[in-house]
Amino acid sequence: MTHQTDSLRRRLVAGLLLLLVAPWASSHAADAAPQKVLVFGGTGHLGSEIVQRLLDHGHEVTVFARPGSDRGRLQGLPVRYIEGDLLDAAGVAAAFEKHRFDTVVLAVRVKTRDIHFYEKILPPIVTGAKVAGVRHIIHHGAVGAGRNLERFAGLGWERIPGLLDLLKDQGAGEDILRAGGVPWTIIRNGRVYPVGTPPTGKAALTEDDSVLTPMTRADLAILTLGCLGNRGCIDKTFHVRDTSLPWPAPGLPPYTAPE
Repeated sequence: MTHQTDSLRRRLVAGLLLLLVAPWASSHAADAAPQKVLVFGGTGHLGSEIVQRLLDHGHEVTVFARPGSDRGRLQGLPVRYIEGDLLDAAGVAAAFEKHRFDTVVLAVRVKTRDIHFYEKILPPIVTGAKVAGVRHIIHHGAVGAGRNLERFAGLGWERIPGLLDLLKDQGAGEDILRAGGVPWTIIRNGRVYPVGTPPTGKAALTEDDSVLTPMTRADLAILTLGCLGNRGCIDKTFHVRDTSLPWPAPGLPPYTAPE
């Protein structure tokens, strides 16, 4: 065996080991086989980014949305809708009874000051998904959720009215998801750049829960796609690392509410 052949073999083995140890490290994982995906929050800023990329990769997308909700961000896209209210457990259960889904994506943003919002919406979603045989739930949560807040003491978040209660609720929702019996992935966000900011292509998922860097919604959507059908993302809680963006972003305060 020549030195050149031996060197090539070592590089190939190293590359395979990297994929086995950290298959989520790249924001562009190999395309998953086409799936049927149900998206909660799909009409919002982050959700619509995710929907667009799911469609671009050949997945069949259904969006759970309130009757009369603004669907302008999805205008012209081949999306199927299920109408309902996230706070109506019976309506959520019916969505799973009438249709089959492989993956559920939660890109929901709290638009009220309900400090028990995630405690209310996660049980029927997780139960419905489990009964229906959903293979994976990807949940976009918040940096600082639950006990993760301890990692960020001293940043002044306690001075933002109601924020700590909302983060406590985020943590309660995560616990419900983890205990629900459906394979799960949690992707936490916090410092999100303004709507319409293009992806940097440099964002990556990390299990280091002390990481707090800026990110774009476009990169969050790309990372979501990278976890679709990716066993390396199952039953893991991720933060996003992107050191290419300065903070605060132009025109934004030092903290923006999580998606």
